[in-house]
Amino acid sequence: MNKKTFVQISLSLLIIIVLIFFYLKYFNRKEIVDNSKIDEDIKSDIMEGIEYFSSDVNGNSYIVKADSGQNESENLDLISLYDVKAILRFDKKGQINVTSKKAIYNTKNNDTEFLHDVVVVYQEHNISCDKIIAKFSENYAKLSGNLIYNNISAKLFADQMEIDLFNRTSKTSMINEKDKVKIIKHNGIN
Repeated sequence: MNKKTFVQISLSLLIIIVLIFFYLKYFNRKEIVDNSKIDEDIKSDIMEGIEYFSSDVNGNSYIVKADSGQNESENLDLISLYDVKAILRFDKKGQINVTSKKAIYNTKNNDTEFLHDVVVVYQEHNISCDKIIAKFSENYAKLSGNLIYNNISAKLFADQMEIDLFNRTSKTSMINEKDKVKIIKHNGIN
């Protein structure tokens, strides 16, 4: 083999070795999956500044606002909302304000379940409870758990209250029928 051929083969091998080195170093990287990044991606499904609005032919409207929310179930119509404020306007005669730490909102029919530190304010009427199931699709609401109703003349303690949203009637009761609803008038006890 002559000297010229030997140099050409050597240079060719050197170029091939350098190319293989660069390929292995920069282009053939194997990604290591970091599970914490996957968890962050799942958490990134949290939406912020959520607002839903609906109204009906009678002029009633319903607005739900939340600081954040996330779809946490297989049912894509349900969304969990956090730090919730809702405004219900019926017959243009004032509004009902509802606040809670959490709510589960159905985007198809507006049915909402308010949970944790629920407060309802309507004019001089204030209600606090653990949970409200508002079934707008069926025109009723059920308030339950440590229910306290307060207005300018009395304070009421009960287990639950059922409200017919269509007829605007309510029924307050105790879960155990032997227990009685406690009413304290601001000028005495009943």
